[in-house]
Amino acid sequence: MSNSPFVIDIKDAEHFDLQVIEASKHQAVLVDFWADWCQPCKVLIPLLTKLCDEYQGAFILAKVNADQQQEIVAAAGVRSLPTIKLYKEGVIVDEFVGAKSEDELRTFLNAHVKNETDNEIDKALALSESGETEQAIEALKSLNQQDPANTKIYLAIAEVYLQAADFDNCEAVLKALPANVQSSNEAKKIADELSLAKATSDAPEVDEILTQLESEPDNHALRVQLANQYIVSHQYEQALETLMTILAQDINFQEGEAKAAMLKIFEILGPQDPLTRQYRGKLATLLH
Repeated sequence: MSNSPFVIDIKDAEHFDLQVIEASKHQAVLVDFWADWCQPCKVLIPLLTKLCDEYQGAFILAKVNADQQQEIVAAAGVRSLPTIKLYKEGVIVDEFVGAKSEDELRTFLNAHVKNETDNEIDKALALSESGETEQAIEALKSLNQQDPANTKIYLAIAEVYLQAADFDNCEAVLKALPANVQSSNEAKKIADELSLAKATSDAPEVDEILTQLESEPDNHALRVQLANQYIVSHQYEQALETLMTILAQDINFQEGEAKAAMLKIFEILGPQDPLTRQYRGKLATLLH
């Protein structure tokens, strides 16, 4: 048993539901299915424990002894040991089987949980959101010098340029990314937002559209413009509500334009986002 406050041993199925499923709705939980007779397990556990302490609570390590907790193993579909499953928002978001090196484990974790660099990136993005674009870019460039291989920093730089409506620089950063990063969900999200921002750059502002809608409440073309402006400013719930208003009255408005816009938001947010799940359900209800 580990002395780390970030490592727990799962006692039974009820404990698993509480400490993994429910807990993952607030914090990432990495579940390690292991056994005493498994040699790769004995190599992996110390590495995971070390990283768990290093990340200081960015994720919880939950250990499941496969010999003692066969009900949990069967329910999780575990067939080989060690098996690692990462839970967020109550569901499995990633997993692997077998031992990995420390560097490979870091790569796996960094795709889902935040480390110190991620916290610094968040600070830079907060500067950008408050209008301090130059300070944000300088902070990110400094981070890049310290960690030039970290593609999250490049994506953050592209995001800052996008927020500042500097479309040329945003596009240049995206094009300079390695091909595998360009095809990532994060890069695609920024590229989608860039495309939409460029398309709506000459469109009326939100307040102007809302004023027009007061006198033209049935003008759904205006509502599509409003939804697009909300998307550009990351006000996704407002955008989804606006599109729902259209779809509730005309599910095939302008050959499915409103429905396509809603599906694009789902892509941007990702399938596990609470808004995606909520509004995908609402859309399904309308379609049936």
